[in-house]
Amino acid sequence: MKLRMILASAVAVASIASFAGAADAQSRRNEVRVNQYGVQNEVAGRQYGTRNSASLRQNGYRQHILIMQDGARNGTTVAQEGAYNDAYVDQYGRRNEAVIGQQGYNNGATSVQTGNNNLSGVYQMGNNNSAVTDQAGNNNTGAVIQVGNGNSGTLRQRGSGNTTLIIQGDHY
Repeated sequence: MKLRMILASAVAVASIASFAGAADAQSRRNEVRVNQYGVQNEVAGRQYGTRNSASLRQNGYRQHILIMQDGARNGTTVAQEGAYNDAYVDQYGRRNEAVIGQQGYNNGATSVQTGNNNLSGVYQMGNNNSAVTDQAGNNNTGAVIQVGNGNSGTLRQRGSGNTTLIIQGDHY
């Protein structure tokens, strides 16, 4: 429960920008919302299945988001502010949720989930940070929160019902 509250807070903090871009949704009732402000920001995406959703925001310079979702009721939220930030989300299954928020420069985040009812969150504030979450199975929850510069966090879970939280960096 605490981890879900932390992720909800990260989503709120990450919702700092509003913007517009392009993505591809196929099948029934998939949604893609893209807002971009700045210069040379790029978004690409693909959704197959039913009722998948993506909310993507970028504000800044030369940022990239790539999402791929296959299944039903998967959700992705990405918000980036700064320059040279990259986010990649790949989800396969049902009811998976990935949240990425990045503020700063040259941050990279990857979230890969296979299975059902998985929750993944990454929040990075600073520069030159890297985070990877990789979950396979069902009902897993994982989050990486990094504040400061030059942090690297990797979270990998296999099986069902796992929970992992990584917090590292400077305190502002």
